[in-house]
Amino acid sequence: MANARALDKRRKSVRNIRKITRTMELIATARFKKAMDRAVAATAYTTRITEVVRDLANAGLEFSHPLLDEHSEPSRVTLLVLTSNRGLCGGYNGAVQRIALAHRETLQESYQDVQIDVSGKRGIGGF
Repeated sequence: MANARALDKRRKSVRNIRKITRTMELIATARFKKAMDRAVAATAYTTRITEVVRDLANAGLEFSHPLLDEHSEPSRVTLLVLTSNRGLCGGYNGAVQRIALAHRETLQESYQDVQIDVSGKRGIGGF
């Protein structure tokens, strides 16, 4: 009967792990939704700031700044790769790294210098 007892214990631990995993998924979903809401709320702000800067640049003022100058052909490009600091997000980190590598290859065909900036422990470890 020790075998049946071990099976019951195993089932119970699997149920507990399932509950913990489900709770972690719910927390991650809530955090992601909160971050998306903040990003959507900031969209109007960034659009308006872009319009203000464009209007100032087109006003014909005697003001010069390198960020306001138009460049005809950029020779270098920076690819920003954002990954997580922990696992627990399914295949997100791997997918981001694969897409970044593929995108880097396409950028290298068009530009001389392609720089990659990586944020997040998983991305830094991967690159």
